Amino acid sequence: MDTPKLFFILFSLLVFGLMPFIMKDARRYYLGMACFMHVFCTGWIFYHYTGLMLADLPVLGLFAYSLFSGRRIRFFIMPIALPMLGIILVGSLSAAWAKQPGWALAEASKYVRGYLLVVCLYHNIQSIRDLRFVLNCMLSGLVVEAVICIIQYKYGTIGIWFLGERMHYVAWRATGTFSVPSFLANYLALTISVAFRMFVFYRPQKILSSVLYGAAGILGFGAFFSTYARGPWLSFLAGMAVVFIVSLMHSRFKAKSPWGMPVLLLFFVAFAFRYHTPIMDQFGTARRSSYEVRFVHFEIAKRMIRDRPFQGVGMGNYELNVQNYLTTEERYNVMVAVYLGMVHNSYLLLSAEMGLPGGILFAFWFISILITIAQILKTRLNHPLIINFTLGILGGIVAMAIFLVSSPDIHEYSLIYQASLFCGILLAERNLLKMAAVNRSGELLKGNRVESASKSNA
Repeated sequence: MDTPKLFFILFSLLVFGLMPFIMKDARRYYLGMACFMHVFCTGWIFYHYTGLMLADLPVLGLFAYSLFSGRRIRFFIMPIALPMLGIILVGSLSAAWAKQPGWALAEASKYVRGYLLVVCLYHNIQSIRDLRFVLNCMLSGLVVEAVICIIQYKYGTIGIWFLGERMHYVAWRATGTFSVPSFLANYLALTISVAFRMFVFYRPQKILSSVLYGAAGILGFGAFFSTYARGPWLSFLAGMAVVFIVSLMHSRFKAKSPWGMPVLLLFFVAFAFRYHTPIMDQFGTARRSSYEVRFVHFEIAKRMIRDRPFQGVGMGNYELNVQNYLTTEERYNVMVAVYLGMVHNSYLLLSAEMGLPGGILFAFWFISILITIAQILKTRLNHPLIINFTLGILGGIVAMAIFLVSSPDIHEYSLIYQASLFCGILLAERNLLKMAAVNRSGELLKGNRVESASKSNA
């Protein structure tokens, strides 16, 4: 047995086998770990980039806890269940005609684990106290990841290969524990939106919470810069713009912290003054070729879709079939060959692999998330933590929907996990509001106590 697998086994036994029996509340321990550990992209890979990842272990712990607690587990949670289960079904069926059926099933298994996370969060975020705990664990993970990235950017690798760090040093781009700069940038684009939203618009009871939100946002932004990932940069700005516009629609969406925005603006001005040259260089001629070749790959994927519009070539099987759809000129183009394995557009990629039904289901996944967000924001009974957490997630989801237009990264499990994490949190928030609506006095459960939630303008 090689060293990474041995470490994985020992670490797993300690953190997820022994510790829950020591902790007073195993449910909250697993809940916090599920929201923190996903920044470490390591695990035991069984087959074709798929296996048991470190972040899967607390999810399995949560699921086991839910089963043994005797509570009835609801597996079909609308509206998000429909597209996610649909992707699992269509992806699994595509194995029947795929060149490598195992690859198709391996890809489908990522969504199975993602949906299991959704179910576990839905059933185990049972109060505002739990929701706040989830937020703090998630942003603590962001702080840890950001510090690792900044150290890498300044000094090189730091030797934590057992947590997913890429030991081959990329001199001008940080990878954190995600091994690829774009994977890291995707995670940051989703999560920084939450940190900034909470720092500027939410006023917590404890000052340490504001410090955490601010540190997560500012350090995360510094790490985001170190990825030099243009697509996620622009997508993040678009997501923030959407959240800003939505925030103007109702008084309860406006900033509650008097000093959050001035601090953030001062940071952005100083950052832009210091680093505007390397930022603008990323949009110059030096990286133009990697941008232009993507349009060639778009056309190749479209040919594949036109050839097999309803069944696709099999989930995860794009690279095994792409050679059949190249023109003579494309076969001898070096840049086309370098990026040939996956089309840099996740919508086209999944449509080519699962046919148009799969592509439509994937697009509907984002629509179902937006529907859930709208349901939360339209609820008359609300809580400022829920409102701002939801709007932060909105910014991240909009960013994800945009950067996948120029990225094949939906095949990366860390991104599926992050999106599923957001889905589970949103469904749990909606459930908390439903629970509060049952109580005529408008109170949200907080453990064994209650925490008041005002109507209309919390």
